[in-house]
Amino acid sequence: MILVHQRYFATPGLRERVIETRVEASQRLKGLGVPAGQIWVPVRGEAGISDAGLPDVIWECTYPSLEERERVRTLQESDPAFHAIRTRQGTQLTRWLREHYRLLELK
Repeated sequence: MILVHQRYFATPGLRERVIETRVEASQRLKGLGVPAGQIWVPVRGEAGISDAGLPDVIWECTYPSLEERERVRTLQESDPAFHAIRTRQGTQLTRWLREHYRLLELK
């Protein structure tokens, strides 16, 4: 199993816009018939929980294999609507990271 984990660091003042755009991107993925993934935002304003240095949004999605991840990536890359959303998202960020992880199967 492959986990794709993306971290979005918003330009100051654009946090809500980054969240809205990530939701739009996930909805587009859903429209393409592929997994929409999950969107996570930091817990804020709770005693004893610090959000200092954390990304403003995390998107993650799991795939059964790296080949399936690449198939989905190729599909989204070739979609003009998804490309436009991704381009807009890029203008809202100071930093963005994409990480790929393989599940360690316990025996």
